[in-house]
Amino acid sequence: MPTAGKPEKNRQAPRADTRRDLLLFSGNECAWKTCSERLMNEDGGWVGEMAHIRGAEPGSARHDPALSKEELRSDENLVLLCANHHQRIDDPRSSRRYDVEFLQQMKRKHEERYRKAVAAAEDEISDLTRENTVTPSADLQRVEPDFEEEEREYFVPRVNEFADRLREVTKPARGLLAVVISRPTVIGAPEAARRIGRDRATVYDLVRELEAAGLAYIDTEWFEDETPEGVIVRPLCEDWPEFWDVLRDHMADRDDATVDDVIVGLNFSLLDRP
Repeated sequence: MPTAGKPEKNRQAPRADTRRDLLLFSGNECAWKTCSERLMNEDGGWVGEMAHIRGAEPGSARHDPALSKEELRSDENLVLLCANHHQRIDDPRSSRRYDVEFLQQMKRKHEERYRKAVAAAEDEISDLTRENTVTPSADLQRVEPDFEEEEREYFVPRVNEFADRLREVTKPARGLLAVVISRPTVIGAPEAARRIGRDRATVYDLVRELEAAGLAYIDTEWFEDETPEGVIVRPLCEDWPEFWDVLRDHMADRDDATVDDVIVGLNFSLLDRP
């Protein structure tokens, strides 16, 4: 509440989301065209200043009495500057050189590149989200037509639980898993690297990602063809240890889908009745 006998001030602290957006789109630099002063120093200390384009209080630079208190503290009316340029636009000796249109244009040009970067990042995240969308299985009819209804009711949720875990790992990790599943014998880390076109260190990183999700691991005691470090896929569940063989054999007989479509594309409906 305002103090008795004193008029209530127009200047109010901006909302938390306004402060966040101002900082995000500032690039941690003063918005003045020729200035590269940091708003936050190397020690994490805040040295920038929040300036009003239209002054908050009567008599301040560019004050507009028609604006409400909410409009005065809105993102559109605020810009982040270094102390020097904040003083320049508000000092009575120089403020007349910097009208509202000048400051709005300055703010817009400065923030534009950072807004584009944030928009691009949001698009990328959206793309990744679409990449990781699971199409679950409904009946497994196509891959296991001889299942009894009771078996179907038991194993469909197990397959979809696996799909949900698989969704949490990156597309390159799913690609490695698909390569391993597609091979009828254990594949060593060096061969896996050749097949996915990456180096061995990358294979180790991807397997660690899969291992953290409980999907695969490297067996350092595997010596097939004198090659250690076999990449082993964990069973779908204890009650269906041969699932990967079933999946691989089924997909080998199809012309319309591959193991990649299921494991990388997360489309487990390919296992259902067409």
